Amino acid sequence: MTVAPHILRRYVLDRAAGRMPRPEWSYYAPDIGAWILAVEASARRYEHHRRVRIDGVPWCDVLGHRTEVADDLQLQTYFLTIASDGWSRLAIEVMQHPTRCLKSWRAAGALILAAVDPNTEAFGGPLSDWPESRGTGPRSMLPR
Repeated sequence: MTVAPHILRRYVLDRAAGRMPRPEWSYYAPDIGAWILAVEASARRYEHHRRVRIDGVPWCDVLGHRTEVADDLQLQTYFLTIASDGWSRLAIEVMQHPTRCLKSWRAAGALILAAVDPNTEAFGGPLSDWPESRGTGPRSMLPR
């Protein structure tokens, strides 16, 4: 399962804002005509309430049913190195360049995994699409 840049942006912004763990319950508010996420105790006070989380289905503490980021080992390894006050810096970066952040953060996580386990191969990084040899790139201007 691949992580899309907009999902990564949403994950980092929610972590930076402190919106975790994600509520597993919701209740219906008839005055606005919408289901509102809440903790179980406050949702059960209303007549119409339901549990959003389904037993047996994977759940992410930040995004709920969207588990792409939580299942990505390279990203989660990189996020382990972030201090609790560093999420706001990551939020600024990911709002400006989500694709670049996804690529570089996954590469950094892969490097960490490669340093820990010698059988793991590091990949990615800013020059990962660079041609392996001279004159073999998709729009190479260099003579063969």
